[in-house]
Amino acid sequence: MRIIKGADRGRQEWTARKLLENIEYGVVNFDIDIQRGYVWKKDDKKSALIKSMILDRYIPPLVFNKIEDVYEAEDGKQRALTVSKYVNDEFSLSGLDVFPIINDDGEVEEVDINGLKYSELPDAFKDAIKDYSFIIVYTDNADEEEVADSFYNLNNGQAINAATKNRVKAKCRKQIARLGSHQLFADALSKSALDGHVNEDLAVKAHAILHDVDHIDIGAPWTRKYMASVNISENDEKELNEIFDRIKNLHDALVEQDKKVAQKIYRRTHLISIVPITKRSIEDGLSENEFQTWIMTFFAGNKATVSKAYNDAAGAGSGKHSSVMKRLDEIKKSYDEFIVKEMGDKNVA
Repeated sequence: MRIIKGADRGRQEWTARKLLENIEYGVVNFDIDIQRGYVWKKDDKKSALIKSMILDRYIPPLVFNKIEDVYEAEDGKQRALTVSKYVNDEFSLSGLDVFPIINDDGEVEEVDINGLKYSELPDAFKDAIKDYSFIIVYTDNADEEEVADSFYNLNNGQAINAATKNRVKAKCRKQIARLGSHQLFADALSKSALDGHVNEDLAVKAHAILHDVDHIDIGAPWTRKYMASVNISENDEKELNEIFDRIKNLHDALVEQDKKVAQKIYRRTHLISIVPITKRSIEDGLSENEFQTWIMTFFAGNKATVSKAYNDAAGAGSGKHSSVMKRLDEIKKSYDEFIVKEMGDKNVA
């Protein structure tokens, strides 16, 4: 018996100088499907990495999958980009203790480098950073499944958000990435949410609420399983993009008329909840102005909506199946009443 193993593995060392050159010339690629954006925000955390380099302390290996001459990053993106950003003077050091050094006279003194950018450091500190040697571990032409497994195993238990973990296990990553790139999400979400791939998580939840509503539970564990098994067809993409277009257009129009309602429909719970009724409004032949009239009626007032039952189901535990179904039911009732009362003889389904 012989186990069929994965791709061959290799190991080498790069100085920080070489790492930065490889980033600059595209030898290293961080923009692969499974990767999140740059999420290290606190200067103290970034400074601690730079301190470790200056003192030549251990930093975990950077992990890549080598495809031809390009190293695609599986783990280490935050560290590598932090070094690049510091060397390019994009942040100043903070939260560090003073460094004991031996001066040219052979005497020990202390140097405080807090508040300094790379270009402001003494030459000895610059050299220590550029000469730091990173351990590089790589696989040779591993397939997508092996890369995804490696990323998940490397980050399991680390501070990565649920949306990022979900996309690593996704079956249709390319389709999900395309849906998540819709301008709707760029407008609705913060940069940190986009960096954490919340946009793609919402795109998948939009698909689920249309195609698996009888089982849906949009908490992270259910969504991860759904991502791992769902097939997203070309028609599914087209349908969802049409729905996203209408919601974005609705929001843009509401900004001019009722900013409070505009803000409400871009909140994540409401955004996903209105996906099915947005689809129905398209099928019913409602114009965007007519659909907007209903939205303004339902989301009126100081609370989330005019429906107490919906509002209760949009609070704690809003991802549970029962809460999702209650919100959809309240939306449908309100929409049906609007069709009968406001649209009169308009021929809708």
